[in-house]
Amino acid sequence: MAGCSASIDERANDFVDVSYSLCGAKVKAFSQSDDGKIRVVCENDSYFSVNNQQTLTVMNEINGAYCHGRGFSHFNERSDFYTFTCMNDKNFNIPK
Repeated sequence: MAGCSASIDERANDFVDVSYSLCGAKVKAFSQSDDGKIRVVCENDSYFSVNNQQTLTVMNEINGAYCHGRGFSHFNERSDFYTFTCMNDKNFNIPK
């Protein structure tokens, strides 16, 4: 499936997923570039930048394990690790 872009329905599902489980608030802006990079800005000023849709699944797992399901105030995917701050202001850098 490489090279295929996500359908509008798939993007809508991702938007809902991010909105309710990762932002802890409504989504103010959601964009996905042609190279798959996803950027999200939440109404509570949380923000995310991830390299692809698979990272959204990883974010859900990290949210449960590190943030106790409360969501992130920010999340960035780097080449070798994830950098994030949970809503309780705890900061983490974990390897991929």
